[in-house]
Amino acid sequence: MRLLNSIPFRLAIAFTILYLVCMSIGTFVHYNSMRESVRAQIDRSLVEKHELANKIFTQVGIDAVTRVVSVQNNVPMEYSLGYHLESSTGERLAGNLDSAAKDGWSDVHASEIGMRNDQTYRFYSSKIGDNVFSTGRSMSALDDLRIHSVKSYLATSAVTLMIAWIGAIVLASRSHSRVRGIVNSMDRVARGNLDARLPISQRDDDIDMLSGNMNDALSLLQLQVNGMKQVSADIAHDLKTPLNRLYIRIEEAVEKSHRGESVVEELEAAAGEAADINSTFEALLRIAQIEAGARKSKFVGLDLLPTLHTAAEVYDAVVEEQEQTFQLVLDPSVELNAGLHLIGDKDLLLQMIVNLIENAIRHCPKGTHIELSSGVANGAVWLSVSDNGPGIPAEDRDKVFQRLYRLEKSRTTPGSGLGLSLVKAVADLHCATITVGDNEPGLIIKLNFDKDCPVD
Repeated sequence: MRLLNSIPFRLAIAFTILYLVCMSIGTFVHYNSMRESVRAQIDRSLVEKHELANKIFTQVGIDAVTRVVSVQNNVPMEYSLGYHLESSTGERLAGNLDSAAKDGWSDVHASEIGMRNDQTYRFYSSKIGDNVFSTGRSMSALDDLRIHSVKSYLATSAVTLMIAWIGAIVLASRSHSRVRGIVNSMDRVARGNLDARLPISQRDDDIDMLSGNMNDALSLLQLQVNGMKQVSADIAHDLKTPLNRLYIRIEEAVEKSHRGESVVEELEAAAGEAADINSTFEALLRIAQIEAGARKSKFVGLDLLPTLHTAAEVYDAVVEEQEQTFQLVLDPSVELNAGLHLIGDKDLLLQMIVNLIENAIRHCPKGTHIELSSGVANGAVWLSVSDNGPGIPAEDRDKVFQRLYRLEKSRTTPGSGLGLSLVKAVADLHCATITVGDNEPGLIIKLNFDKDCPVD
């Protein structure tokens, strides 16, 4: 039953049946062709005998024909041709047959001409002068051809079926082993073991390609599940403190209210805590919407250059208040390409740039120089935000885009840890690769947009 359920086994059997059908048709066509060829050869030999008898009759006369045919009088037809020559009155003149066949071509069974075998004979009768001349020949060659063809067909079919059956079993066994490995791995995944991976052989066939794609999907699933676990833990950790502060503020407001004192200050503080909590959830929801691709419907062709100038104008004053410096640097390729043209959502791209600049401002000390750069390379837009601040340790650079991740583990500094997560979501939505590197000193975050990013 496992063999019958195996796709390779079923395919092997199906192709074997198809091969046998094709071979049957080919054998039938070949047999008919050979049969007609042998029949034509028999007919040709009989016609040649009549042509020779007519030639002798024309040159010498009927007596000469009689003498020639008389040579065969004592030779049984089983070992030679059958002859019969009779006069116009029906008198037998010569031959090894007692009677003549009907005029023209005819197929005669042995019993009709007094023979005791089960063969069929081919006869041809024609006039020689006023006389009737008949010649016949056994068609046993056709019987031999049929028997040989059937035996060859049966032998070939038997060998083909045997080889196909063995091959199908081998293929099914190998396939079953591989499928069993895939099923076992998926069972482990179903039981919650996301570390399980499908086995991949060295054959590099379609099953290996499928297994590779499924392994990629499992890796992504594991990453997302782990990310969700981390997000859940981070949300619980991040919201615990503001919720506690909110609870304390409300309790203080209740106590002051009971004493008849003003509670405006406590309510304002509570409102601020609630706003922070709400902004965190809104940021998480916004990131989820972006990652789901909901904003791609707003993609249009745009020039990113005005957006960069807008961000630069806004943050010139901000960095000055922080005693930092800010500069917008455009590569010469921008002028050559008459701008920074790409397809995307202008508002999301501005939010992404703003988050990158604010991240640099927030985590760099006074005197830091922050630079927003952009250009075009190989027809694709790139942009970067760099600084000469303290930078990020190499082991933390891949983690800064995780939701609610902070380098400052105590989480006492302002911020939700979602700014760079939103940057990553917007970058992925616009098919941009994002890298974090060492600016020697400081940090540089660079994005390279894909010029062939699909809109939907």
